[in-house]
Amino acid sequence: MVNITHKSSTLRIAIATATVSVSKPETIEAILQRKIPKGDVFEFARAAGLLGVKKTSDLIPDCHPLPIEYTAISYEVEGL
Repeated sequence: MVNITHKSSTLRIAIATATVSVSKPETIEAILQRKIPKGDVFEFARAAGLLGVKKTSDLIPDCHPLPIEYTAISYEVEGL
């Protein structure tokens, strides 16, 4: 690993996006109504996003584990 002890603090911002495509309007409606049999799609996505934030330094080579001060996860449904 590279020694970063003398490196000055900098503001770091990362943005990640994902797109989920479905083929049936009923699927979108079930997701919005939170009636998917396996559970709430939005809450699973939120949990996966938070786990991704926490594990970034494990998944990306030469990425140092830095303290995370803020994380936001939002959803947007656009229809078919």
